Amino acid sequence: MRYFITFMFFMITTSVFAKCPDINGMKVDNSFGVEICAMPGVKQILLDHATSVMDKILDYDQDGLADNQDVVDTLVKSGSVYAIFRKERQEDEFDEAFYEDNLDYIEEVCFPLEDEGDEIGFEECIDQFGTFLAVFTEEMNLHKGWDPTIEEALHLVTHAGYASFYYDQFGQHKDSYIAKLMDQARGGYFEKSQGRYPKGSYYTYDDPSCSYSCQITEFTYWAITSLRGQQVNRKPSRIRSEWKLNTPEKMRETAPDLVAFLEDPKYKIKF
Repeated sequence: MRYFITFMFFMITTSVFAKCPDINGMKVDNSFGVEICAMPGVKQILLDHATSVMDKILDYDQDGLADNQDVVDTLVKSGSVYAIFRKERQEDEFDEAFYEDNLDYIEEVCFPLEDEGDEIGFEECIDQFGTFLAVFTEEMNLHKGWDPTIEEALHLVTHAGYASFYYDQFGQHKDSYIAKLMDQARGGYFEKSQGRYPKGSYYTYDDPSCSYSCQITEFTYWAITSLRGQQVNRKPSRIRSEWKLNTPEKMRETAPDLVAFLEDPKYKIKF
């Protein structure tokens, strides 16, 4: 998962609504209000594919309605967007443009906090703005097999949607319920990813650059896609360094508490 700082703030009444930055040649699409931003040079077929993927995530039963409108509203109001990059250098271009487009808002909301003695200072204010998630064109798979477009889109939905609206349940902090389930899945609490986990762990994410928050996002992604049967055909040798329960059957046998949590009707996650 790639995290990119953008500008989402939940502790004030005003919100930055999801909007792609103003970049010459950028193509923009929309999925239930969530903007999909294709950087210059990205083919239309790839933008269409990314939009279709996001549509399926937000409306998994494909009845034309968002499965969880509260989550969609939270995601849109956060200012977060889904981006498609053709080259790595486009990351910096996108980030800079997004910041410039929202600079007046950032100055209005965050800068005054430095002088007001508020408990939330400027750095903390910036930290509470959300992220945009991106996929690179070379990763996208329009044919059979696993498609990273799904992974990054789902990361955005859980990180900027579920984790914010259901803070105590899906929040990306060590006291949330999903965090407790994650710690059970890897044999204890580990603030940083480990190179080796206790025997019997089924979630063994080992990227040292992935924060505890990031680890929760990855865990949620693995759990939801496995319950949906989307990991069934992936070779175990390709994913076992991170995840062992790649089928719904393995999930129900080994992680019943996790399954029961994700299938709780109030979260409206469809399987």
